[in-house]
Parts: sequence; C-alpha cells; structure tokens
Amino acid sequence: MRNLIQMHIGLFQYLSKEIPKKKTLKELIGFLKNIGKQYLKVNLQMYKNLFLMFDKDFKQQKKKYEKEQQMKKDLQRALKMLQYIDKKLAKDGWNRQRRRQFWRDFFKDGQIRTEVFNALKNEIR
Repeated sequence: MRNLIQMHIGLFQYLSKEIPKKKTLKELIGFLKNIGKQYLKVNLQMYKNLFLMFDKDFKQQKKKYEKEQQMKKDLQRALKMLQYIDKKLAKDGWNRQRRRQFWRDFFKDGQIRTEVFNALKNEIR
C-alpha cells in the first residue's frame, strides 16, 4: 500500500514539473499518453505481485530461488578466497609445481584445508 501511495506522489511531482515544459498540445498529448501506458503497466505489475504474495507455490519457489542465490554468492566468495590463496602462494615465492602439489593435497586432505582457512581467517582479522 505504501508503494502505491509513493508511486502516486512521485507521479504527481513528476507531472507538475514536466507539464509546463511541453510547448505544444501535440507534445502534451503524446507525453500524457506515454505516462498513462507506463502507469497502467506499473499498476498491473503491483497487483500481480500482491496476488502472488498469497500463493503457496510462489512462496516456495521464491524461497528456493533465494536459497540458490545465497549458495551462488557463497560459492563466488569461496572462489575468490581460493584465488587469493593462490596469489598469496605465488607472492611467497612458491613455484608452479609446488603450488600444484599444494592444491592436490588441499583437495585430498581435509586437515590442510582447515589449516589454510584458519590462517586466512587470522590474516583477515
């Protein structure tokens, strides 16, 4: 409801600024026609969203989508941390073969992973 009121207030403010700028009747009619089309589109979308709020299937799909988006963000953060680790190892003078062996051990042995992530957490703090 608040969005609807804010939309109308914004529309009124926009119209009060833009209508005096139109010099001919043809420009004014075209302007109002375009505003009317956009107004109807926005209102229809708001009403669709309002009715979807009460739909159980939509709520479930929305929760599933939000979970997928959170997983995607978490994976992107993890990838950035792994890239940071690789750059850090390269800066510390590790050659390619040694870094490659480190990553093999990293994926095979869970102990190395926890050590690396704990060191990374301490470095970030």
